[in-house]
Amino acid sequence: MGISDLYMSIGQKRSISHFANIVRIAKSDQNISAEEVEMLSKIARKYNISNEQFKQILKEPEQIPTIGYLECEERVERLYELLQMVEADHRIEDSEVSMLKKIVVGLAFPIHAVDDIVEQAVNTDIEVTDLDSFKQAMYKLLKVRF
Repeated sequence: MGISDLYMSIGQKRSISHFANIVRIAKSDQNISAEEVEMLSKIARKYNISNEQFKQILKEPEQIPTIGYLECEERVERLYELLQMVEADHRIEDSEVSMLKKIVVGLAFPIHAVDDIVEQAVNTDIEVTDLDSFKQAMYKLLKVRF
């Protein structure tokens, strides 16, 4: 990015960080499918990512750090969106699961629970599980009151 980054709000930085994580998932298997590109475009619009930012992040998502200081609810919501990207092309690759684990660590989920969190997430049928149901399942796994 550039000097304009100095003037971004924390909300904008969080959105860009989250979008970069989603791009990391999409690129982790070395192939971005048409379904993944479509989902990336929708997510970019949702988070007000400009076309310039979109192109730069798509080119080098690793240049954007993961912001992990989020409330538990926001971390779980982001995990849900990451999972949507993992399943966008209807194939779950080992490289995507590996990248998801790294991002889950970066999002400051408990280290001792990362494998369980990712396992439960990838075993979730995202086509029939809404965000609220996903949150409840994750809160139960994390032993968080909801």
